[in-house]
Amino acid sequence: MKKIFITLIGFILFFLTANSQTDNDAYTENFDNNKKNWSIFDNDNASAKIENGFYVIRNKKSDFTYRFWRSVPLDDEEDFIYEAKLKQISGKESYGYGLVWNSKGWEDSYNFNISSNGYYKIYQTKGGERTDWKPWTKSEHILPLGSYNMLKIEKKAKKLNFYINNNLVYTHDYEYALGAYNGFFLGTSMIVMVDYMKITENDKTISVENTIGGSEKENMGLKINSPYCEIAPIISADGKTLYVARAKDPNNYGVDKSKYDIWSSELKADGTWSKLKNIGKPLNNKGDNLVIAITPDNNAMLVEGIYTSTGGYLSDQGISISYRQQDGNWCVPQKVIIDDFYNLDQYESFCPSPNRKVLVMSIKRKDSRGSKDLYVSFRKNDGTYTAPKNMGNTINTYANDGTPFIAPDGKTLYFYSYGHAGYGSADIFVTRRLDDSWTNWSKPKNLGSLVNSFAWDTYFSISAKGDYAYLVSTKNSYGNEDIYKIKLEEETQPEAVAIIYGKVYNQKTKKVLGTNISYEDISVGKEMGIAKSNAGSGEYKIVLPYGKIYGITANKKGFVPVSENIDLSKINKYTEIKKDLYLAPIIVGELIALNNLFFERGKPALQKKSYSELDRLLDLLKSNPSMEIEIHGHSNNLGPHDALVELSNSRAESVKTYLVNKGINKKRMLCKGFGPDKPIADNSTPDGRLKNQRVEFKIIKK
Repeated sequence: MKKIFITLIGFILFFLTANSQTDNDAYTENFDNNKKNWSIFDNDNASAKIENGFYVIRNKKSDFTYRFWRSVPLDDEEDFIYEAKLKQISGKESYGYGLVWNSKGWEDSYNFNISSNGYYKIYQTKGGERTDWKPWTKSEHILPLGSYNMLKIEKKAKKLNFYINNNLVYTHDYEYALGAYNGFFLGTSMIVMVDYMKITENDKTISVENTIGGSEKENMGLKINSPYCEIAPIISADGKTLYVARAKDPNNYGVDKSKYDIWSSELKADGTWSKLKNIGKPLNNKGDNLVIAITPDNNAMLVEGIYTSTGGYLSDQGISISYRQQDGNWCVPQKVIIDDFYNLDQYESFCPSPNRKVLVMSIKRKDSRGSKDLYVSFRKNDGTYTAPKNMGNTINTYANDGTPFIAPDGKTLYFYSYGHAGYGSADIFVTRRLDDSWTNWSKPKNLGSLVNSFAWDTYFSISAKGDYAYLVSTKNSYGNEDIYKIKLEEETQPEAVAIIYGKVYNQKTKKVLGTNISYEDISVGKEMGIAKSNAGSGEYKIVLPYGKIYGITANKKGFVPVSENIDLSKINKYTEIKKDLYLAPIIVGELIALNNLFFERGKPALQKKSYSELDRLLDLLKSNPSMEIEIHGHSNNLGPHDALVELSNSRAESVKTYLVNKGINKKRMLCKGFGPDKPIADNSTPDGRLKNQRVEFKIIKK
C-alpha cells in the first residue's frame, strides 16, 4: 500500500471524507480556514487557495478541463442533499463549471454543469463513454458571470432532483454511486470561487467503538519518524520489533528516493525504541518495499512486490515471502502465487491471518463495489492461494477500503475506509468475523476520535499481547505521514491469545534443529497453521487463540514427528508458554512418546481426538515398510498394581488395533504394559501423574 494522494494529467484528486456529526450534516465546509486540510497549490496547470472565506480554484489550461474533488462518503442507500454556492469570476461565459458527485475517476463520473451565459447540462461518463442525461439547455434561473449560483443535487427515494438557485430544473432516475468523489468541475481557462459546500444525509452518524484507547494517540518521535514519509507499521508478535516503510530518505536504496524502503527498530530493555535502521538488501531494491506481515516466530516475512531471482525489482503488484537463514539474514523473497490475481488500481495492501491460512487484500477488480475493496483468498495444500473473493458489502463501500490487519485472535479485522462514516480523511474501523466463510462480518465501527481525526489515519497493527496499537496519521506529523502508537485498554483489545515458544531439539544428541512445525485443533483433528524453527538457533514461536486444546508437531526428514499438546481451553488472558519440542531420529532402540493420545477415563478405549496422533504413526510405518515397533503402555500409581499393568497393556493393544485396522501388519508391532513401574515424573502431584500415564513406542527394527 503506497501513499494515497496522486496527481493525474487532466484532473487532480483530493481526498477528504465526511466530518460526520450527530445531526444530519454529513459534511460542511465554509472555507473560513483550512482546518480540514484542503490542498493549496499553484503550478503550470492549475491553482487552488483559500482566501477571504472562499476556495479559489483556477484552470490555467485552454485544452483540457479539471475536476477538483475529494472522497466524501455519500451512502447511496440513504437520501442525501449535496449543495454548493459558487461563481465564475473569469473566463469564457460559454464554458461550463459546476458539481461532480458520486464519481470514481475521470472515466467514471457524474457531472452537473452550468455556463455563465445561461445554460446547464447533466451527464455521466462510464468507461470513458459519455451519456447526456440533459444536453445543454437554456435556463432563466442561472445568474451571469460574477454572480453566485447555488447548485443542489437531491436524492429522494429512487429519484435525483437537480436545482439551480432553489429552482427544480430536472429529475432523473437514481443510478448507484460509481465512487465517492464529490467536488467541482472547471472548464478551460477560468477561475471559480466556492463560497461553501454542504452535504446532508438522513441519520448519518458515526457508529463508534467508543472505548478504543485510554489516551490520545502518541507520535513515536524522531527515533521512528522523520521529515520524510513513514507508513505501514508492522509490530512483531512479541512486541519487540517494529517494521516501517519509509520514502524520500536519501539513505533509501534505488535512484528514485520517493520509493519506500523497509526500516526496522528494536524495543530496548528500558522500554524505548532504537533509532530506525534501513533493513538493507535483499528486501530493499529500487521498487516500493513494504512489510506485510512477520510470522510469530520471526522466521518468515511477507513483503509487497515481486522480486527477481537476484533480489532486483520486478513488479509492485503482488506479494513475496522471505525466510530467515541460518546466519540470521533474509533470503531473496519468492513470489506468492494467488490464482487469477489482478489489480485494476495502482495501489494495493495485504494481510495474512496469523496462521497464514487466509490472505486478505485491498485491490480493485471487476466485481469491486468501489475503487478498492477487501478480498479474501485461502491457502491451498501446495502453498498457493485461491482466487480473491469479495468480502461483501458489510465491509466494502463505493469508496476506497484498505490496509487490512487481522488481529492475533484471527477474528478481529481493522481497516481504513473512505466510505464508512468518519471524522475526516481515511478513518480506521474494526469489524469481527462471524463465521469461517470470511465474508460474514459484524457492522464496521469507527475507532473513535482518540484514533481518527480530520487527517489521514490508516494502518493498524497490534502485537500478540494487545496492549498497544501502531498506526499512521498525518495529524501534527514531523513530515508527511508519521507512525503513532496508542495504548489499548483491556476491554478494547482483541480476544486473548497465547504465545507458545521454545526450541526444537534432536532428542538423541540435544542439538537444535530447523524444522517445519504444524499445529492443530485436537478436538477435530484440523490443521490450524504452520511455522518454522530457525535452523541456526532452533527457536520457534506461534500464536494461538485461547479456548481450545492444541497439538503441536515438528517434522523433519529422517526423524519421527513428535507432538506436544497445549491446553488453552481455560485460559482467557494473554500468556506466554515455553514448550521445547524433541524430534527422535529413526534409529533402532529409540523411544518416542505419543503425547497426544487420549483414552476414556479408566478404560482402554481411544477418544477421537487421538486419531491425528495415531495417523502420524501410521504414516511413519507406511513410509518405512520394514520398520517394526514395540508399543509400551504406562500408568500412574493410583490403583492396584496388577490392574494398572493390565490397563496399560490394553491401551497399548488399542493403539495396535487402530493401526492394524488401517492396514499395518500386526506382526510388525508388539505390545507391553508396564503399569506404574517406569515413572518419568513424581506421582505425588496431579501433573506428575498425568505425565506418567502415557503410551510410547520403541523402534526395534528400522
